[in-house]
Amino acid sequence: MKKSRPAYVYAFALVLACIGFWACATQVAPGGGPEDKLPPRIAAVYPAPNTTNHPEELYVKLEFDEWVNASIPRSAVSISPPIEGKMKFEVSGKTVVLTSRATLDTGTTYTVTFASGIKDLHGNALAKPFNVVFSTGDHIDSLTLSGRVLVNDSMTRKKTYPSIGLFLMGAEREGRRYLEKYRDTATKVLDTLPLLTKEPPLFMTRTDSVGSFTLTGLKPGRYRVVAFVDVNGNQKIEPAQELAGVWVKDLELTEETKDTLWVALADQDTSLLELESVSQPFAHVLEANFSRPVFFDSAFADTANCTLTYPDGNTVHPRYVYMGASSNKPQFYFDSIPAPELTYKFACKYAKDSLSRMLDTLRDEVEWNWVEKASDTLDPAISKTQLYSMTKSAFPGDTLVVAYNKPLDSLKETFHVAINKDTVKVDMKRLDAIRFMAVPAEPWPTDAAVDFLMGYMDTTLAKADSNGVRDTVIELKYKKLVRFETVPKIKLASLKGTLKNANPGVTVRLASVDTKKYFYTKCDHGGKFAFDNLMEGKYFIDYYYAEEGRLTPDGGSLSPFRYGKPWRAPTDTVHVTNGENDIAKLLPDMPALP
Repeated sequence: MKKSRPAYVYAFALVLACIGFWACATQVAPGGGPEDKLPPRIAAVYPAPNTTNHPEELYVKLEFDEWVNASIPRSAVSISPPIEGKMKFEVSGKTVVLTSRATLDTGTTYTVTFASGIKDLHGNALAKPFNVVFSTGDHIDSLTLSGRVLVNDSMTRKKTYPSIGLFLMGAEREGRRYLEKYRDTATKVLDTLPLLTKEPPLFMTRTDSVGSFTLTGLKPGRYRVVAFVDVNGNQKIEPAQELAGVWVKDLELTEETKDTLWVALADQDTSLLELESVSQPFAHVLEANFSRPVFFDSAFADTANCTLTYPDGNTVHPRYVYMGASSNKPQFYFDSIPAPELTYKFACKYAKDSLSRMLDTLRDEVEWNWVEKASDTLDPAISKTQLYSMTKSAFPGDTLVVAYNKPLDSLKETFHVAINKDTVKVDMKRLDAIRFMAVPAEPWPTDAAVDFLMGYMDTTLAKADSNGVRDTVIELKYKKLVRFETVPKIKLASLKGTLKNANPGVTVRLASVDTKKYFYTKCDHGGKFAFDNLMEGKYFIDYYYAEEGRLTPDGGSLSPFRYGKPWRAPTDTVHVTNGENDIAKLLPDMPALP
């Protein structure tokens, strides 16, 4: 029998009548007019905020001030505590209805969170998460928690913001319907510690665009706090593809709790690095493809690390190991060219990625049929000329590097710098088999346009003299490789400050709003820090205890379990101007590290 609509649904009209501004709306699709850049706003909601004695079935209805996109991703809506059945969306014009066949628990406070995945017909997302809190009992659990989760530039571009979850701990886990499936299959015992990568959190909400959140409708208890980017909206942590971070300790939530939660995120993928394949860009060169970018340290670059094994079992080592100029993948130059059409084995003994995840010893070799590249007879050619600068303009000490497409024994060309009308030769320092760094006699000047030139000898025949003889003329000519501007002196800036409670080694990080590049420094014993060589502009600033050997915040570990370390960040950007800047004057209310 088809279920009739519950009588309480019709109370929605009464709730709507209490919201004045929706009354002028019309139920038609938007037409022309100025471009809509405003986010959709909620005009009415059912059930009313903090409703008690709600029926034990899920029915939530939102009315917006404009039409909304009917395509709502699963990650846009979450419910706490979790329910067993799937949630279903129905969108009609300005109305969104959320239902489920699952039966709600008796005497339980529920919070349904609607996040930025809900958009209007112009693609404008909900400005901040909206919570609908109701109870199937006679009271509302009223504890709340607020805090911040780290939001990086990639999340901002994709408008995919983190979630924060409270995982129930201890004996109170018994009796929770959503946890029954996580009992040990043999003993039927439910672990008192949460299975962070399997079960959903008891309470969960989504942050806004700067990472701020408020958890509402909470119940006293002991919780493990984890933030994660719920990409697929299943309300579970998937370490292989989702960033996650553990708070600095477990939470004892009571009515006296005053904690503000600050949670950094980290890559939690613990899978090993794999050698997937090799390719052959040149006659003497192999290029290795790993499952993740390789951290190119001295151990990996050792010519004895990777070998090529012939069909008869003999092995050879490369003469050079270097990162490719355009591919940014490791390349290996061999002096002798193996016979074509035969199968060889290429293997590496050691490799790791930037997070120190090591090479899988079961996936450290691949087979390759060597290809004869008879046409590969050209001399090495310049593949890339790159200025390594933290800004769009060059600072006096910035580095300029020329990279060739394949190894060369020595430079045949000369290199020159032209500033204004002066052109001078610069020395070049070898960095590896294909890269050379320009070494100018003086640092780059400020307020200048610099042309970096390659010099070559051009041979021509002069005009014939009176006897008909034409002399050979050898002339130095230039080819411009790159032109760059140096930083204007009036835009040079620095930033200094002191962080409260900061121990030696606390990392301070600036992220340029303009270039998206990061600047790092460390605090001294007094918590003081300083950045030189900055450009005027706006920067995000955060500070934290980094994991050993890394520059990024320590978000802890899910497996093996480890708590994260303190991280703080003001919500406002730092506007740095010409000259010296003091953080205490720019942002006087910087949150202190614990």
